Amino acid sequence: MYKSLKYLLFFICLMAITFTSKGQTTDSTFTFTEEEVIKLDSLVQVYEQTIKIQSEKIVLLESQLLNYKLLNQQDSIHIGLLNRNVNLLDERINLYIDLNKELQPKWYNKPVIHFFLGAATVTTSAVVLNLIK
Repeated sequence: MYKSLKYLLFFICLMAITFTSKGQTTDSTFTFTEEEVIKLDSLVQVYEQTIKIQSEKIVLLESQLLNYKLLNQQDSIHIGLLNRNVNLLDERINLYIDLNKELQPKWYNKPVIHFFLGAATVTTSAVVLNLIK
């Protein structure tokens, strides 16, 4: 891009020379008026500043692009870690469900069964004591 701007500047200078000379040239030398030299100098300065500004813009945009790529990479890592956290929490929930199943009373530890066993024991004891008397 920088080379193309140089060629454009060179072409503009040549065009300015050819259009402003108006036949004042001889075969071997070119003569410029003071106004023409000032105009050419100002054109060169403007294009040099434009090239400098554009190159600075390119550097800033490249650094911005690099920052966006880094941000994208960090976001991807963060999303991956959040997904892992969700998976670990799901596993923890499953472990709590399994623990709850383990801690639930077994069939023989239910109060209804104890009540009937107790009632059967008392009734059986009473019947046995009545038989012995």
